[in-house]
Order: sequence, then C-alpha cells, then structure tokens
Amino acid sequence: MKTIHLLYVAAALVLTGCAGSASSPSLFVLDTTHASSASPSKPAARAQLVVAPVQIARMLDESGIVYQTGAHRVVIANHNRWAAPLGGQLRDSLIATLDGALTDIQIVRAVEPGATPAFVLQTRVDQFMGHYDGHARITGEWQLDDPEGQTLLRQRFTREVPLADDGYEALVESLSAGWRATALAIAPAVQHTALSPQANSERDTKPGFTQ
Repeated sequence: MKTIHLLYVAAALVLTGCAGSASSPSLFVLDTTHASSASPSKPAARAQLVVAPVQIARMLDESGIVYQTGAHRVVIANHNRWAAPLGGQLRDSLIATLDGALTDIQIVRAVEPGATPAFVLQTRVDQFMGHYDGHARITGEWQLDDPEGQTLLRQRFTREVPLADDGYEALVESLSAGWRATALAIAPAVQHTALSPQANSERDTKPGFTQ
C-alpha cells in the first residue's frame, strides 16, 4: 500500500540523514506544463491584478520537502529537496495558471510607477506536504484587495490529491496538480469581483495576513 510504503520512506529519511550519506540529493520543481497558455499581453484588459509573493508557513520555508508521518509529527527530507525556494515556485505557478484562466484582467508582478492602481491577490499557504494517508495536502488562505488596499474577499482553501504511485516524484506531481486546481478555483471569484462594480460596493477593511 502507498500509505505504508510512504511511512517507510519517511522513516528512512531520518536514518539516511543520520548516516551522513554522500549521495547527491534529488531536486524537484513544481510542474507548470499543464497551466493554461498565458498571453504575453492583454491590451483590452479592464483591470490589473498584482499577484503578491506567496507567504508560506515556517516549516515549509526549507529546502527539503515536508511530509507528515503522524497526527503530531512532520519530517523535512534531507535528500529530496526543492530545486528553488518553494514560495517563489508557488507564485510562478499561480501567475501562470491565473493568467491563462482570467479574461479582461492583466496579471503583473508589480505596478509600474505612474501606472493605474491594481487589485492585489495575497496568498498564504499553511500546508503543502505529503500525508501519511497517501495524499498530498494543501491548505491556506487567499485575499483580494482593491486598488485602495481594502479587502474585498478572503477565503480559505483545502485540497487533498491522492498519490498515483509511491515516492517523491509522485508526491510532487500531486502537489503540482493540487496547486493548479487551487488557482483555478480562485480564478472565478477574482474575475467576478475585480470586474463587478456591484461586488465592489461592499468592502471589508480587515488587515492583511499575519504570520
């Protein structure tokens, strides 16, 4: 069973780390090949959206891939690592997916000086890890702010994607698929709110995310 085998793999991580193995670590990147084709520009865009850097929980801000081995225990892999900082990969994937999913909205990383103020999407990821039940687990919260900095929407997200096979390759594939699905689920609400005057009439001034 994948669950039992993954528990064995997670335990082996600790043992191999203590043994000081000289083998090179395996490096992984999130898969963005399934993201919708992004347009280089949208000249008819009615709004701009800044996708802010993704905030991640402290335990995720490590080079090793995180795996939950029990109800109260997580391990950080020594020899299966992210090839680039996870927060940056999550933001790049989010931008690629949203840029293909949103119409009439131009996705940018930052507003150019003198440009029209933009909506801002803030995202926090609390869990992005393997789980001992054989799933990849993703949880967090996203928030859409208007150009004046007032919060229009704030929603939590939770997603579990089963692993198709054993091992970290399958785990990263499921995490990639889960993150794409999360971005696609965010897109309709962002599209409707950013382009709807009626939706913008009721604004929430809650503060931004805190760690």
